[in-house]
Amino acid sequence: MEFSEILAVGMPAIVTVMVAVALIHSWAATRSPAPNKRWLRPGVITVCLLHLLFAGGAYRHLIAGGWLNTGYHWNDPNDFNLVLAVFEALCSLVVIVFTVVRNRFLFKLLVDLLLIQLLFVVGLLILLLIFFLTWKPKMF
Repeated sequence: MEFSEILAVGMPAIVTVMVAVALIHSWAATRSPAPNKRWLRPGVITVCLLHLLFAGGAYRHLIAGGWLNTGYHWNDPNDFNLVLAVFEALCSLVVIVFTVVRNRFLFKLLVDLLLIQLLFVVGLLILLLIFFLTWKPKMF
């Protein structure tokens, strides 16, 4: 089994577990009393803008790569794009709900989802680094 096949099989399960852990952590972190009630702090605005920036970049990548234009098939080995599209939509939905409701649970969830997005970025950079280090051009 190749690395890409292992990644394609394990990626949806890994992301599902990470989102479940983020939900549990966000719920547990909101059980303590809130230190202040001011929600428009610079950190809150930064987290929301980073989510929207990452989501916009991911969807731009998916549209430019043709994946969202050609459709997705369940036997496609490139499950990472599907996971990325669903996850970024979830993050954008949480940002929209947070701007309407503004409670502590949603803010903690935004921070946890931002950490997962940063793990995506680090994983993609590592994958690109492995590709560039192991790529050998074909000689005709």
